[in-house]
Amino acid sequence: MVLYNATDTDNLFTDNFFVPTVHVDNSVGLKIKQYIAGTRRPRAALEDTAEISKIKYAPSMTIFSSRGPNLTSADIIKPDITAPGLQILAGASPVVGADEVQGQLFQAIAGTSMSSPVVAGMYALLKQAHPDWTPAMAKSAMMVTANTRVTDNDRVSQAGPFAMGAGQVDAGMVSDAGSMFNPGLVYDAGFDQYLGFLCEANQAVFTNPTATCANRVASGVPTTAQNLNYPSIAVQDVAGVETITRTVTSVATDTTTFRADVKAPPGYTAVVSPSALTLAPGASASYTVTLTNVSATTGEWRFGEITWKGRGYRARSPIAVKGVQLAAPASVGGSGADGSTTFDIRFGYSGAYSAAAHGLVAATATDAVVLQDPDQTPFTADDGGGLVTLDYVVTDAAVARWALSLPGDDDIDLYLFNSAGDLVGQSTNGGTDELIELQLPANDTYTLAVHGWAVAEPTGLAFAMQSWLVPLASGGSLSVVAPSVAVSGAGASITASWAGLTPGSYLGAVSHSDASGVIALTVVAVDA
Repeated sequence: MVLYNATDTDNLFTDNFFVPTVHVDNSVGLKIKQYIAGTRRPRAALEDTAEISKIKYAPSMTIFSSRGPNLTSADIIKPDITAPGLQILAGASPVVGADEVQGQLFQAIAGTSMSSPVVAGMYALLKQAHPDWTPAMAKSAMMVTANTRVTDNDRVSQAGPFAMGAGQVDAGMVSDAGSMFNPGLVYDAGFDQYLGFLCEANQAVFTNPTATCANRVASGVPTTAQNLNYPSIAVQDVAGVETITRTVTSVATDTTTFRADVKAPPGYTAVVSPSALTLAPGASASYTVTLTNVSATTGEWRFGEITWKGRGYRARSPIAVKGVQLAAPASVGGSGADGSTTFDIRFGYSGAYSAAAHGLVAATATDAVVLQDPDQTPFTADDGGGLVTLDYVVTDAAVARWALSLPGDDDIDLYLFNSAGDLVGQSTNGGTDELIELQLPANDTYTLAVHGWAVAEPTGLAFAMQSWLVPLASGGSLSVVAPSVAVSGAGASITASWAGLTPGSYLGAVSHSDASGVIALTVVAVDA
């Protein structure tokens, strides 16, 4: 059998087939079909030429490799790095499923399960060479010395940070300047720095987030994701201008002067200060990168890099930035029957600006019971009571939110569909702490499917689904004080206030508008 791909950008595998098989690219397969169709007695032969062919497009990113941006925190570039993961010779069990080929002691395997051991093995060597390095130092050593000569899946264009991360891991020689073992500069970050990162990424992990994050600020630890001391630089919301801070530590063998070589993302300027660092071995210094949007289209990611060079060292960090008209927090919180919260915004344009308050609205609880889905797979024939559906009519809403939080080991997942049957949101966390939110949703009847992935109670698990439909019309218990003019690159403070709430959980929003209409929303959650 000749198996050919549907496109030339797919990957080739030496899978175990039940008939002799050759796997080829799409263009090659079409030529073979053309030959068969146009030849009276087509013939083919497999020949051992005793030659090893060299694939010109290696290394390149596989079609199945996950791409960025990072869905959890776009201020951190993911992936971090890439490593060989296609057709890797690996040991295999000779005893497999009935529908698989038996007796195979080795297979050519693909996936993260192959590239991960490459990185783990290199880390083991790095740890042996530098047992005193922290995990963050070792990670950055791999990233800043990675090979960037990697093509994307089309095998022609240069792979970007959202495909290859910092590049393909490249160990090099232990004593060579610029190798993974001798990178010159590293970026260190410990437990306290990651606590600071969580202050913006997910404060819910803290028992007392206000005190925890205030302590980080007081001790000088950054509390924004973009300023985590990471070997790469990403800013998902550049409103006119943004300044990022990083700290490097010299692991060079001698006192070395490193100079910054910057390639700004297209449409931006990038200024590094200071542009030169002279460091003795073990010494650290901080630098800033100021990114200014001069012509880049908002809403589009652009890429650049900064490389610190000196005495054979080349410590490179990828840069990914996205311009926005307005940088504002996605959500803010507050408490009490009467109260207020103040948050900062930054403008990425100059002109008219207005803010409006929507809500607050109290949570509505919908009671139901869900059973265990026998095969744990939703939307199959055996679901029965393991899949419960709830309908919600949404009309002229600024925000629609559904949330379910239950203690214990039960695991309930949520799936949201519009009236056309399209999946528009889902929440499938481990345990039951689920939330789906739509901003400025289309008027429609939405169906929320509640799936019993792991329900211990044989008679089912009773739950109360919390929902909030915040009206697009302004007015209600929430009010807002804001400026009326935007200046690109400038910041402003917004104060949202409420009064007269009865006990309960409330949701509202502050909309941000330019002359053409709403450009962003900040959700306001209040526990009264």
